[in-house]
Amino acid sequence: MNDTNTQKQQLFQAVEEMRPEIIGFLQRLIQIPSENPPGNYSEISTFLQEELTDLGFEVQVISVPDEMTSAAGLPTPRKNVIATLRGSGEGRNLIFNSHLDTVPAGDPEQWDYPPFSGMIANGRIYGRGATDSKGRLSAYIMAAVALARTSLTRNGDVIIAATCDEETGGILGAGYINQNGHVHGDMVIVEGYSNHIVRAMAGVLQLKITTDGIPAHAGYKWKGLNAVEKMAKVVQGLENLQKDLEQEPSSIPGMKYTTVNIGTIQGGTKVNVVPATCEIEVDFRVIPEHSLDQIYNRVVSLLEVLEKNDPAFKVKLTRITDFQTDPTITQEDSPLISELQQAVQEVTGHTLPVVGVLAQADTRWFIQNGIPGINYGPGTSENNIHGFNEYMEIEDLIQTTKILTVLAKNIVC
Repeated sequence: MNDTNTQKQQLFQAVEEMRPEIIGFLQRLIQIPSENPPGNYSEISTFLQEELTDLGFEVQVISVPDEMTSAAGLPTPRKNVIATLRGSGEGRNLIFNSHLDTVPAGDPEQWDYPPFSGMIANGRIYGRGATDSKGRLSAYIMAAVALARTSLTRNGDVIIAATCDEETGGILGAGYINQNGHVHGDMVIVEGYSNHIVRAMAGVLQLKITTDGIPAHAGYKWKGLNAVEKMAKVVQGLENLQKDLEQEPSSIPGMKYTTVNIGTIQGGTKVNVVPATCEIEVDFRVIPEHSLDQIYNRVVSLLEVLEKNDPAFKVKLTRITDFQTDPTITQEDSPLISELQQAVQEVTGHTLPVVGVLAQADTRWFIQNGIPGINYGPGTSENNIHGFNEYMEIEDLIQTTKILTVLAKNIVC
């Protein structure tokens, strides 16, 4: 048996021997609620600090300054955990990033198993965060630990960046640690799925559009100006824009085209009153072939045409900047993709599709910091993410941990 096969067998054996530990670690993470909002990170960050120190990591808990959380209107402290498994300092450094927060569990009566139980049934671990993203975090941590338990010499570092607030944009999580120099590495794997590799994510543009009218009694409608009816023209215009955008597809598999979603609408005060205002909020998921400004300007043009054709049409357009980001892309020939594909091949005998998605993740913060990144991890979109009965398939968790362990070996050893 050659050295490569011997090393691979060492890694596989290490992960298999850790199977109960990997499962138990995920269960314990699930059992620590970290719903966002509100974002309670004290217990889970303390748990990780203690556990990862015992596992051989150098651990820092990085607290976001109180004045920043107060300015953001957040009721609880924001904490990020950076844990480093040191190498000799002579190789490449690999970052694994996953977030600490989860969306709220919702009505516990709608769950087959309590949402913070980490219950095992049917070969699955159930609970809020089982996949998104405590399952990913468990796999990342345990891949690093499995590598450390072999006889292989590590030249580079393996870094775990467990960050807060991804579910609400990540500004004080992955954004904060990247913008303030708390994390350094040559490449990053960010939360993702085990059935494909994500190299591109859509930009996000959100707009508020308000039409103005004149209130009047419904029995004397001609004395007023109906803002809802004026907004109907805007909605029709946005539907036509969507049809145009469907004819401009992305070249990246999985990304389809830039989407237009009218997410909220508010108008009027009472059924027998001509509404004086109407407001919609619109979310655009922007493919890399478009820019946010291009899409914004197309909306501006649409509204200008409506104003030109209707002298009574009065509209206000506002760009919502709370969660706005350009499309994020890693080139298809990136060495990180080929190295992950090699690890997948070594474990499974095949490679994975490389795709883009019309969503966003914390990858963008690392890419903006000059660190190449892609998304990959255990679980799939079928695992009831953000829904009731979220789960992680145990065999998926174990196999993906093996792949990540091989990847870590190939990069840092």
